[in-house]
Amino acid sequence: MGNQLLSVRLASLRSTLATQLSPRVLLPTLTKCYSNMLGALMSVLKEHIAHMEKDQLNVHQSELTSFFLTALDFRAQHCQGDLEKTSQIEGCVIDCLIAMVMKLSEVTFRPLFFKLFDWSKADSKERLLTFYRLCDCVAERLKGLFVLFAGNLVKPFSDLLQQTNSSKTDQLLLDSGVGVEKTSLLLQYVLDCLHKIFLYDTQHFLSKERADALLSPLVDQVENTVGGEQVYQQRVTRHLVPCVGQFSVALADDSLWKTLNYQILLKTRHSDAKVRFSSLLMLMELASKLKENYMVLLPETIPFLAELMEDECEEVEQQVQKVIQEMENILGEPLQSYF
Repeated sequence: MGNQLLSVRLASLRSTLATQLSPRVLLPTLTKCYSNMLGALMSVLKEHIAHMEKDQLNVHQSELTSFFLTALDFRAQHCQGDLEKTSQIEGCVIDCLIAMVMKLSEVTFRPLFFKLFDWSKADSKERLLTFYRLCDCVAERLKGLFVLFAGNLVKPFSDLLQQTNSSKTDQLLLDSGVGVEKTSLLLQYVLDCLHKIFLYDTQHFLSKERADALLSPLVDQVENTVGGEQVYQQRVTRHLVPCVGQFSVALADDSLWKTLNYQILLKTRHSDAKVRFSSLLMLMELASKLKENYMVLLPETIPFLAELMEDECEEVEQQVQKVIQEMENILGEPLQSYF
């Protein structure tokens, strides 16, 4: 009897809430409840997955996968404005999904990865943010194992680097509302994920074909000023320069180093002083990663540095001196004789 009464009361309360409250009161509250509930649900599920035996997990994997595909749509479905809140909830979902990934074998992870990859290409562009953030987190945890799957991402990475580059396209991939912020975020995830792939690569991941697909789009990012000056500077120093440096290590090939170095050198002639300055940071990173291997690249680098010593921008001029000094430290010999 008590149960019946309770369900009548709940039905009446639900009806009152649904019909008496104005949308401006109800809708934000619902979204907030959903967000908080989702976060709480995820922490329960994460602990539950941690306690699951592997064979149990295999039995329930497709059910869990369907659930995660719905939960990962949180950004696309519910969050057009509050990027901070979205990031927090999405983080809980990704965290929980990674708990499952860590228990899978390569064989059971593969179909999941491709399902997520297909999911990211359908419907909303917002899914790209979620998927590449997930890839970045998975790459961090799986390290060299993730590299085995990353071949499928080379072309998408290459395309995304071009579609988010303001110097390459008038129509950015994520152009609506807070599109600029989202574009910057997507770029950050892509660069960081690539950085990890290059860092944990022990299998010579960068074949000539893959290297060619990524080299220009990566170097061209030095011209991408999307997000404004401060965001650009942070992206270059924290994400782009480390990524290109690690890319050079993973290349492990003289002729490709030469191409990479020369493409960076060409950017030092850019009309924008910011870009010339950033190219120098990239050059310095290249030298510090390649160490004595950089010697063979010096002859073609010197004329560009000599040119920049006369640069009209004082910051660029000072940076050239730093680069020369750094190169002398790395190579262990004075460079004066080259000029």
